[in-house]
Amino acid sequence: IFVVPSLVATFRELNIELPASTSFIIFISGMVQEKGILFLAALFLISYGVFYALKTEFGKKAVDYAVAYAPVIRDINRKFNAARVCRSLSSLISSGIPIVESFNITKDLVENHLYKKVLDEALVSVKRGESISKSFLSEKSLFPPLVGEMMAVGEETGKISAMLFELAKFYEGEVNSATKDLSTVVEPVLMIIIGAAVGFFAISMISPMYNLAGGF
Repeated sequence: IFVVPSLVATFRELNIELPASTSFIIFISGMVQEKGILFLAALFLISYGVFYALKTEFGKKAVDYAVAYAPVIRDINRKFNAARVCRSLSSLISSGIPIVESFNITKDLVENHLYKKVLDEALVSVKRGESISKSFLSEKSLFPPLVGEMMAVGEETGKISAMLFELAKFYEGEVNSATKDLSTVVEPVLMIIIGAAVGFFAISMISPMYNLAGGF
């Protein structure tokens, strides 16, 4: 709004040939100045459309898939849900709540539909008299293998509540550690992104001047 127009006037006076990056920034600047209201309206409509789409059933499932399989947060998400499921089941079972009811309550506490599906499968296995750990072991992409393995040990020893409690403590510690590590990584990454954006803008607006100076 302020810097680019003054430089554009200079470029026009000197009749400088502009690179593509400079032309792009000048185009964006012109759009904001001449059609600022339309630009803001379009931005608002796009934001509202994205927000509305995420509230739909398809949008929620898409977000669930993205969170479950995104490269950076996938591991944290697995451990977080493992800790939540194990903590809930341990507390409910140790309180004397029937195993079927415990799974139903825990399923309501989980937000991601992929994890709800695993709990539904585990609930079916329980009703059939099969092993609880079977469903967790078959979904290693969502739950760490240790969860199913320790559940199997707990079932064999009759101490599944205690095993789930230990798993919950372990993964809660893992999540705390992972989030601290993530915060130390995010800051420099954001600095690099911001620096690249500012650098792109600066180079795009200054390079025509250097090209002009180099021509003499």
